[in-house]
Amino acid sequence: MFFLTNDRLRVEISEPGERPNDTQRFDRAGFVSNVVLDGDTHFCANEPMNLRHPSSGGRGLCCEFSADFSEGVAIGEKFPKLGVGLITQDSELGYQFAHTYAEVEPYPVTYTHTDTTAEFVMTALPCCGIAAEVHKKLSIEGNSLVLEATITNVGERAIETEEYCHNFISVDGMAISPDYRLELPDMPDLGSKRLEGFGGYDHNNFIADGKAIRFENCETDVSLSLLSTEGAADGETFTWKLLHKGAKASVTGVDRVQPTSFLLWSVDHMVSPEIVQTIRIAPGESHSWSRRWTFEAEER
Repeated sequence: MFFLTNDRLRVEISEPGERPNDTQRFDRAGFVSNVVLDGDTHFCANEPMNLRHPSSGGRGLCCEFSADFSEGVAIGEKFPKLGVGLITQDSELGYQFAHTYAEVEPYPVTYTHTDTTAEFVMTALPCCGIAAEVHKKLSIEGNSLVLEATITNVGERAIETEEYCHNFISVDGMAISPDYRLELPDMPDLGSKRLEGFGGYDHNNFIADGKAIRFENCETDVSLSLLSTEGAADGETFTWKLLHKGAKASVTGVDRVQPTSFLLWSVDHMVSPEIVQTIRIAPGESHSWSRRWTFEAEER
């Protein structure tokens, strides 16, 4: 691993193939495993183990291309998982993010870094007509971390995929409680109600509060909600802010994407707000986006 550092931030970046950046799910270029503000406040968490499915090994600020290109791929043949590599199919169920595959050929990733910037290039391994090159740059500016990314279709087939960052966040590891609050200034007013569960998770700890969501209790069961971004503020960015009242600390995310949906889940000590974008690129085309995280805490 290596670090980006200035007088405010210490950002830990896990190198491709190094734990926790060795999964079969998350983009291996630019995997941020920890952020420390002013040498004191920590903001990243592990994907918990107390889930209904095996943990997929996420941590911190890790991104994913979620397209499943395994359709029609016979057992023993390879299919591409963007951001990861070529996976050898071992069942007829398609790509399963929580499954451990025995054979994976990782995409080659080269990178360089200075004290305050890191640049990554993920080169293509053509498979099933799918091939993409990904360029990423991470940089720190004061108490902000910035990601700039471009994906280029260098294959024979069009690529359509959702892409988002799993913001596995906690403030100094503190458990989920009413001290946490998620502000969503670009969303329409959500009213005052318990949000509906999603994906078979009927229990839900999320209470809408206008343009914010509060967390009702300290919970060890998963809460998961999917919110439409239809009617969200019509702009070039989507902003969210997760605060912890007791710690007097916060993370503000500004995603320069056109959001398709907003996924929120939490359990135990972790909150993950995920702003989902849909990427469609024909052969020869590129798509670019950026994200900025700003970390704040009052002096203790």
